[in-house]
Amino acid sequence: MAGNRTKVNPALVRRWNTARMFHALREVGVASHGELVAMTGLDPATVTAVLHQLRADGWVRVADRDEAGARPPQPGAAGRTGRPPVRLTLDEGAGLLVGARLEPGTVRLVATTIGGRPRAAWQGPAGADPDGALSALEDGVDALLSDLGAARSAVRALGVGVPGLVARDGRVVFGPNLGWRDVPLRTRLAATWSVPVVVDNDTKAAALAERLFGAAREVRDFVLVAGHSGIGGAVHLDGRLVRGAGGFAGELGHVTVEEGGRLCGCGDRGCLEAYLSERAIEAQLRERGVAVPGYEGAAALAAAGEATVLAVLDGAGARLGRALADVVDLLDPECIVLAGSLAHVAPYLTPAVERALAAPKLARYRGPCRVVVSPLGPDAVPMGGVALAMDVLVAAPDAWTPPAAVLAGAAGVLAGADDATDATG
Repeated sequence: MAGNRTKVNPALVRRWNTARMFHALREVGVASHGELVAMTGLDPATVTAVLHQLRADGWVRVADRDEAGARPPQPGAAGRTGRPPVRLTLDEGAGLLVGARLEPGTVRLVATTIGGRPRAAWQGPAGADPDGALSALEDGVDALLSDLGAARSAVRALGVGVPGLVARDGRVVFGPNLGWRDVPLRTRLAATWSVPVVVDNDTKAAALAERLFGAAREVRDFVLVAGHSGIGGAVHLDGRLVRGAGGFAGELGHVTVEEGGRLCGCGDRGCLEAYLSERAIEAQLRERGVAVPGYEGAAALAAAGEATVLAVLDGAGARLGRALADVVDLLDPECIVLAGSLAHVAPYLTPAVERALAAPKLARYRGPCRVVVSPLGPDAVPMGGVALAMDVLVAAPDAWTPPAAVLAGAAGVLAGADDATDATG
């Protein structure tokens, strides 16, 4: 019946189509109209319309001869050689995206092109309260721009990752490691910046970065665990970041792994964060007479064979594995990504995690869940801020197709598909 038809939101469809086109060009660098049809699965008329809009907005330009390469003319429908197709690329000079990570006492920033190519990074101290953090963030952005010889007008969007519970409106509801409650962070940033601003949980931001730039580029189902001052989790299923009703989904750090165990910053006892966070590792080692400066220091001693450090890290890995085993049985992800500063000690956590993942009753029935380490290192969260900025500016990461499918589509076109009907204008 006509009354039961699902209504289609044209604006949402246009946004998803734009996302497919934008990210296809971001992945392959340069492509023609026909190649983009094959890569995105969109019809030629839609590709033409989206490309016209992207060019009008200034995000896409015609590639010059060196960028386009020396590809020979393609045969036409009747076997004749047609004109070389117009080849397009993202205009990496169209502006900058800035991603930020706010940590207790520290701000870390990355500036990239609109396609996510890093241009500069900055890290500096920040006050403990929101005023101090925002002031440091602003000073850091100015320092980045100064290094690049760019004006503030070059910034097209700003994305910020914060450790804590962040509502969908960019309000920090509770940041136990920051000591913040009910801080309207996005609203305050928007009052200073005239460009789009996005604020999200730091680990969710890192998951978007892994999807676009890191270890999960060809994975639709994964769970990310990140460690800095606390422990965060993010769930990415069927190509989408899972946020939950209030935006708080994925708080793995506050899963109980020891009843009545160590005191956590959230006020509860026995949370995973109380055993695995950087502060928790430092505290456990200090109790055993070993002083280390964070994950990096622990990793250095572990690499030297320090038995106490290895034992503490193995115990933390076992508790992480215990929490992840239930997650894996519940969600069946393809892989677990260890990200952020946690990556420093990941090699000493992974054996215990893998033992735990092999133990659940369902392990013998489902496919293996790999444990991988993020290649983004300490920039996972700031690059997540870049992904958030990219999302609000032009293209939603959730609409993206993994590169393997994109490159397979491109290979089909390069093998002989007809580009003679190029309509990019």
